[in-house]
Amino acid sequence: MSSIDSLLALPLPLRAWIESVTRRKVVSASRHLAGASREAWSVDVEVAPADGADNEDDAGAGAGAGEPDVTSAEPSRLFLLHDRGSSGGSARDAAVLRALRGSAVPVPQVVGLDETNGTLLLERIEGRSDFPAVDHESERDPTARHLMELTGRLHAIEPQTLHIPHLKIPASLADSAHEPLVRARGAAAALGAEIEPFFLFALGWLERNVPASDARCALIHSDMGPGNFLFEGGRVMAIVDWEVAHFGDPMEDLAAIAVRDMATPIGHLPTRFAEYQASSGIDVDLERVGYYRALVLVRNSLMIGLGLAHPPEGFDVVEMTMYQTLLIRAAALVICDCLGVERPEIDVVDAPVDADANGDAAADANSEVAADSRLAPLINAAQRDLETIVTPELPAGLAAHRADGAARILATLAHESRVGSALDRAELDEITFMLGERPTNRTQADNRLRIVFEAPDENAGEHDVRWARYFARRLLRLSERRRPLMASLMDRLPQSLENR
Repeated sequence: MSSIDSLLALPLPLRAWIESVTRRKVVSASRHLAGASREAWSVDVEVAPADGADNEDDAGAGAGAGEPDVTSAEPSRLFLLHDRGSSGGSARDAAVLRALRGSAVPVPQVVGLDETNGTLLLERIEGRSDFPAVDHESERDPTARHLMELTGRLHAIEPQTLHIPHLKIPASLADSAHEPLVRARGAAAALGAEIEPFFLFALGWLERNVPASDARCALIHSDMGPGNFLFEGGRVMAIVDWEVAHFGDPMEDLAAIAVRDMATPIGHLPTRFAEYQASSGIDVDLERVGYYRALVLVRNSLMIGLGLAHPPEGFDVVEMTMYQTLLIRAAALVICDCLGVERPEIDVVDAPVDADANGDAAADANSEVAADSRLAPLINAAQRDLETIVTPELPAGLAAHRADGAARILATLAHESRVGSALDRAELDEITFMLGERPTNRTQADNRLRIVFEAPDENAGEHDVRWARYFARRLLRLSERRRPLMASLMDRLPQSLENR
């Protein structure tokens, strides 16, 4: 992509803001495939000031919250983050980065912040962000080991020494778990009557089982792991994306690493945890790690669900649906782990199953694609054209990524037309056993489940094991429906936290 073409990827207001902050002309910009809440670009600006000279006094004037934070020697290689909607993530990120600047934890320098428009400009750190891919195989293990060491360094910083205006130090570690649970309940309420019933069960279980501990509080990244650090030559160069950081239980960061391990493997988790403990001197409590792994999975999949329910412009619905499926399935399996019960499995369905001997085809009516098999040739033709004609002609970048996503959606619809009826029937059979009554379709079953878990119950928790096993099977069926969408992530299940 030429420099002129690449500038087209950067909206003009953002380009103008960068030039006003740096007093340099933007010469190139390339968009990154970022997360659900923010857009991102690598940006290069002229090395020399556009007007030929900087005024150091003017450059520092007005720097602060919502104002450009510039110096007389900005780097020419920059990284731009822009909030989707009014999440405020960039302002929170900037506050943590400023607090950590000069600490034992490497972070990028804040160059500018427009809090009103949710835009953050950072120095661009040299290094890769695509771990576990490495330049040389010998770098992989040292990079992972260094990440665990830096995680321990973060947790060693005294919270009272960090000035982060939007964060409060909790009175106890248990209190630190309550705040994300309150936010998760808010997200569940925002999803309304269409919420996946598993979330109601999972939130109830998490609220009843918050771990009590007198361990030391620390600053927690809360999304620690591959994808959120830059590395080079077997060393972590910077830890990035601090928008959900807070003060809390250090075990939450180990849980976050275990969550990210599913999509971006970090290695053998018991080994990684032993490295953390050896370098930090902080004991690893696997019971607390397990609880926080469930909390992170439920929280993150709920937040993605909010984005999917009301996708802002540029939101990658296909990619986020894939990741939500990965996370929600893992959440159900991890709750089984926490309860000490064996993870259930389901039979993989390879072909449609006819209605049963009594002619019960109610489940078939709930699968729109299965109801009209005449769509299959059109779906297959469109998928083939995307995969063999459209995508190969596109240059690497956002358009090719979205075309690949569209092809996977078409493949998923074709797969649903083959296996959906059988999976519907298995779901209705099991929910009949759980509820003691047979719903007519999946929609009615889901409504009945919501009533069960929304109603106050003084005996809540008495049947956690039964419901945990049911929801694990339910969400394994969901991932089976979306097998083509899941692609290589289909077989990525959460690692055991213990040596086995």
